[in-house]
Amino acid sequence: MSGTSVYAGVSDRMETAMSLPPTAFLDKAVFEAETDRIFRRQWMPVARVEQLAEAGDFLTVDLAGVPLVVSRDEEDALHALSRVCRHRAMPVAQGEGNAKAFTCPCHLWRYGLDGRLLSAPAMEQSDAFDRGKCGLPSFPVDVWQGFVFVNLDEGAAPLAEHMAGLDALVARDGLGDMRIVSSLTFPSPWNWKVLVENFIESYHHIGPHAESLQHSNPAFGTYVPELPDGTSFTALENPPVEGADPFSVYVGFPAFLLVVLRGETVSAVWYRLDIRDEASFDLTIHILMKEPKASDADLVTGTAEVLRHIHLEDIAVCDGVQAGLSSPAAAPGPLSHLERGLWHFHRYLKRMTGDG
Repeated sequence: MSGTSVYAGVSDRMETAMSLPPTAFLDKAVFEAETDRIFRRQWMPVARVEQLAEAGDFLTVDLAGVPLVVSRDEEDALHALSRVCRHRAMPVAQGEGNAKAFTCPCHLWRYGLDGRLLSAPAMEQSDAFDRGKCGLPSFPVDVWQGFVFVNLDEGAAPLAEHMAGLDALVARDGLGDMRIVSSLTFPSPWNWKVLVENFIESYHHIGPHAESLQHSNPAFGTYVPELPDGTSFTALENPPVEGADPFSVYVGFPAFLLVVLRGETVSAVWYRLDIRDEASFDLTIHILMKEPKASDADLVTGTAEVLRHIHLEDIAVCDGVQAGLSSPAAAPGPLSHLERGLWHFHRYLKRMTGDG
């Protein structure tokens, strides 16, 4: 993408902000540039620490086309490793579980939880073989508020710097003390930005959520707080009507999507995107709670059903937007003041891709 491409026209003023052109969502070349300049250079959330609580715990993810295994070793250190064998490229791990080592099923090369090559059968006659140079490549991994992040850029700035602005907004909520109590999964046949944009504005409460969120947290009362210029995140406050609970929406760019529910007790919802290509991703909605509420089965089940209902309402919107973007008549339209978060997001995309 060049300075004259899809994000070059993003306005520097909210008052003149427009939605993105359809090519931003449809063009494979745009997605490839986002992969290269954003997903492979930014901190991306992949797990919660409780999913990797014990030595030997691991899970696998594909991040921007890079197959990874994230593990906790015997010294309690987390690792983000390529899961592609250094011999003939066979994956050495699948799914999640607990293991003492990772063994390639093809030729039984065996790797430690930290990626070191432990053994390689029948390689003693190879002059090219160097055990010390055949470990699994590793990538930066860090934890913020109980969330495990990975960055494919070895020269990336620390995660703490990237998340500093969000720290102040959620400091009182105890996210690190929460754990996943329920998860909902949805295949999502849309460009990833369709969901992100839907997530960071509550203007649409008046439409698809007219019988749900609009009753508890009316659209026209929602607002984006003042944020520093050039921020790497946005926030959206959703004040309630009397008797309902407030909630806050946070998006750490590019795709860390979090809702914090602040009622009698504080809970959270994490939307994790496993992005496949320019037209699809898999979505997992994780519900997070602290004890003792985390052990209240009825509360967990009820919360999951509410969230499923709300997301089904959002699915209809995202389906419609994705289809509408393909129309020859589709074109950018002006943003409402209730969509300030979209403007923050678009400016981030412009900065990261070098468009303008």
